[in-house]
Amino acid sequence: MSNQAQKDSPVLKIDSYLPDFCDAAVFLRVLLVIELFAIVFALISYSSGSLYVQIALNSVLMQWISLSVAAILCGITRLGYLRNTRITTVVTIGLTLIVTLLVSWLSENFAEMLRIDSPSLGLGFVLLRNSAIAMILIGLALRYFYVQYESERTLEVQAQARLQALQARIRPHFLFNSMNTIASLTHDHPDLAEQAIENLSDLFRASLAAEASIPLQQELELTRSYIQLESLRLGDRLFVKWHMPYDDIEVSLPALTLQPLVENAIYHGVEPLAEGGVIDITIDRENEYTRIVISNPLLEDRTEQHREGNQMAVDNIRERLAIAFSGEATMQQVEDDDRFTVTLKLPANAA
Repeated sequence: MSNQAQKDSPVLKIDSYLPDFCDAAVFLRVLLVIELFAIVFALISYSSGSLYVQIALNSVLMQWISLSVAAILCGITRLGYLRNTRITTVVTIGLTLIVTLLVSWLSENFAEMLRIDSPSLGLGFVLLRNSAIAMILIGLALRYFYVQYESERTLEVQAQARLQALQARIRPHFLFNSMNTIASLTHDHPDLAEQAIENLSDLFRASLAAEASIPLQQELELTRSYIQLESLRLGDRLFVKWHMPYDDIEVSLPALTLQPLVENAIYHGVEPLAEGGVIDITIDRENEYTRIVISNPLLEDRTEQHREGNQMAVDNIRERLAIAFSGEATMQQVEDDDRFTVTLKLPANAA
């Protein structure tokens, strides 16, 4: 098969609401929950003999059934057979019933070894009782898994909608400030204005094509394009120093995250200074995080700052990072004597 055929082949979408039973933590939770049920059933059905023996017998039977079902579900989920909700439900119920009948039959055949001094209730009754209990428990479990799955999916959809709404708010702001830059060049430098329009066209096309989350390298390309656009207006007054000790940093982030921060650094840091200034942009690794630092100069006399800071863009970015990284990303702003610094810390393994 050619590479093109491989790219065009459809990808099977798995829509199972079950937890990942291949995960050791999930497997352990199943074991603990079933053990609690075994203890409860032993207490309810206890009449004579040793309670500990009754708990042990119930535990062996129920753990054998539950862990066998979980292990099989792990395997068939990995193979991609659970493609949708209906198939998942039917397969899980059928598998639980079959395993319950098989394990119950085996336990009754070894009754002398497993049920010490316990009279047999009859194979038919035992199979019917265990099957009924298994169906009730698996029904409750599937209902819980489905409700939890739908709740998580709803929250994810709402978060994505909120992220897209914030994204839509920041793009007009970006376009407005870029058009101001072009307007300032129109009369005195028409050639530069024309070049700026071309740069803006390419930049805005890329930003509109960007998804809610884009690779860091793509975000850096957008940011560099914006810096080039502003350099047409500010000339030698604007100088940007890039500090990137690593070229292989792989992290995704909401589109148009760095560009507004650089825009603020230019708009409120470099532009008010007659001699201009230097913006330092540092991107490196810090433990399990990717650290992005943007620093710009400040006027000595804050009362001469001709514009107030754009807090809307900063709040917008902070909220988008909180949604995209589930609260694991941080954003800090520090102002010292002559520099204003924004520091982003993003989980390095985020996608």
